[in-house]
Amino acid sequence: MYSDHELLTAVAEGCKSSFAELYERHKTRIYRFALSRMRDSELASDCLQETFLTVWKDAASFAGESAVSTWLFGIALNKVREARRKHHKAELSSSGLQPLTEGVYDAPNDDRLAVLSAVRTLPEEQQEVVLLAYYAGLHYKEIAKLQQVAVGTVKSRMFLAKRALMAVLQEGKI
Repeated sequence: MYSDHELLTAVAEGCKSSFAELYERHKTRIYRFALSRMRDSELASDCLQETFLTVWKDAASFAGESAVSTWLFGIALNKVREARRKHHKAELSSSGLQPLTEGVYDAPNDDRLAVLSAVRTLPEEQQEVVLLAYYAGLHYKEIAKLQQVAVGTVKSRMFLAKRALMAVLQEGKI
């Protein structure tokens, strides 16, 4: 089994089988992350495809300063942000919540939807921190790099997000 870095190096050289393996290895986590941000399975699929199209084209630009997964989520985050700018919030919210079927958070489906609904009430930066940490499984240092902020800022955003989530969930507003 090849490491992500070895696969990405081969992708940069045009190896389609390495690209397929890298895609298979990361598609579920990236799709779940995009879905949690987009609230629409079709838009999330588009973001996933756009992410890996960028990976195919720009694999040689990977500098190795972070984990390959962090680089992939950075691309995915940018694709999600682009898509969200293109689509009006009203369009996105009308599609309803999509349950996440597997992942880091293993609560019953109703609880998962309640938590995801509560997360969507947070400010954008806090939403990203929570989703990148709990749904994408990234560490604070990786999130800080993606958001281009200090690790302390990520910790602060997470603290504020957890406090707000606790209040929303305890009040039963969702």
